Amino acid sequence: MLEALKNLLKIKSIMTLIAGFVFGYMAISGKLQAETAAGIITMVFTFYFTKETK
Repeated sequence: MLEALKNLLKIKSIMTLIAGFVFGYMAISGKLQAETAAGIITMVFTFYFTKETK
């Protein structure tokens, strides 16, 4: 459990979460079309969660 928390605090995960929140906010506020934001968020999260770590 502690190791999972440490992994969440790495810069890659922080940047991924920030990107998700930013594009989500832009979609909710109407500054970005929801379909576009969904595509961007999906790409960011897919890249992060499928990237191999060595």
